[in-house]
Amino acid sequence: MVQSNAMSIDESTVSASISPCNSAFYQTQPEQPYVVLFTLNPVEQVPIWLCALADWFQKYGISLVYRHPLQSLPVEFFQRSLGTLLWSGSVPAFDPLKQFLRSHGLKFSFVECGFFPQTQHIYFDRQGINVDSSLAANDLNWLPKDVTPILQHKRAVFFQDVATYSGQQDYIFVPLQLAQDSNVQLNSRFVNGMQEFIDHIESLYPDETLVFKRHPRDSTNYQLRSCRSYWSVDCSRALIKGATKVHGINSTVLFEAELYGAQTVIEGDCLLTRHADRKTELLSALMLWQFDVRQQDFSLEKIAQRSYLALDHYL
Repeated sequence: MVQSNAMSIDESTVSASISPCNSAFYQTQPEQPYVVLFTLNPVEQVPIWLCALADWFQKYGISLVYRHPLQSLPVEFFQRSLGTLLWSGSVPAFDPLKQFLRSHGLKFSFVECGFFPQTQHIYFDRQGINVDSSLAANDLNWLPKDVTPILQHKRAVFFQDVATYSGQQDYIFVPLQLAQDSNVQLNSRFVNGMQEFIDHIESLYPDETLVFKRHPRDSTNYQLRSCRSYWSVDCSRALIKGATKVHGINSTVLFEAELYGAQTVIEGDCLLTRHADRKTELLSALMLWQFDVRQQDFSLEKIAQRSYLALDHYL
C-alpha cells in the first residue's frame, strides 16, 4: 500500500468511498500554513464541531484542510503541514494512511467529539480515541485534589431544566448504539448488531420494566419480545433521571449517567471500565481535557500538549 513518496490507493476505491455531498470539502488547496485533517464524513463533522476549530485556527493564519483517508497524497504534503489530525481514526479505512505516515516517520494525532454534551465539545489526543486514548492508562494525578466542584457544576448545568421521564415507573434505561460504531465493533462482543444486545438485555431482566432508546441516526426495525419492554424517543437525560439503572454497552449516555450519579452496568470496554475505581476523577479529567467549540475556548498551548501539531512558532 505504500510507495516511496506517496500513498498508493486504487482510485476507484477512493471514488466509491467519497459521497457527492462530501467531495467539495476535499478540494481546498492550502495557501498558507495548514493542518491537515482526515475525516470520512466532513458534511456531518464540519458544521457541528470543526467549523469553529477552523475559524479559530484562521485567526493565527492557519488553514484547516480536509482530506479523505484513502486519498493519494505525496509525503511532501504532510511535511509542509503543521501536522496531521485523524477524526475517528480507529476505523479500518484509516489503516493505510496510518501505515503510510508511520513508514515515513510522520507523527499524527486524533481529534474526536467530547462529552456533556457531545455536540459541543472536542478533544485532541496523541494516542487514539476511546480506550486507545491517553486517558485510558493515565494516572489522573494531575487533577485538583477536590474535583467535587467540577462535577457539581457540570451536573447542574447539564441536567438543568430537564424534566424526569415519567412514561414508566421503576424502569431500567437501555441506550442503544449504532451497530457500525467503531467503539461497539472494537470494544464489545455485540458485533452483530443491536438486536443481539436487545435480546441479551431482555433475557437478563425478564421481570423488569425496560425502556429502550435507539440511537438518533438508527432507523433499523428492531423487535422487543418482552411485554415489559418499551421504546422511547425522549431525551436521554430525562430517561437517566427517571431510571433505577442504566444498562448499556459503552455509549456516551453511560458517561452522562455516571455524571448524574445513576447506577450503571457497562457491557463493553470504555474509559469508565479502565477507571472503574476512579470514575469521578475520570469524569473531571474528561471535562478538563476537552474544548468547548461553541465558546471557542481553544488554547494553542493545550492543543500542543494534547497533539503533535507543530505550533511552537505561534505560542
